[in-house]
Amino acid sequence: MGESDRIRPRAGEAPASAHMMGDWTRGGDFFSAILTGLVIGLAGDYFLNTEPWLVVLGVVAGFAVGFWRMKSHFDQAVENVTNPRLDRIAKMQSAEGLASEEDEDDT
Repeated sequence: MGESDRIRPRAGEAPASAHMMGDWTRGGDFFSAILTGLVIGLAGDYFLNTEPWLVVLGVVAGFAVGFWRMKSHFDQAVENVTNPRLDRIAKMQSAEGLASEEDEDDT
């Protein structure tokens, strides 16, 4: 398979490896939220002698935060799929707005 046979992303699109890395990052966000809740719960239980209540509360809160973050990543992905040029259009409009403001300042 030669170099010319590989599938290349279109101009302005990220390669598949970038999408895959984003998926790993989102999974890490989910599990780190749970782990953070667990550690905070363990520390709280150790110092306050409330075993196992703060661990349970911390893990439940970690799951809630993890799912909330996954939902926000999913909503952002849906927005990008339904309107992939939205970010580029916003950047172009802001650049045009800055250029017109500079022209007004010159007069």
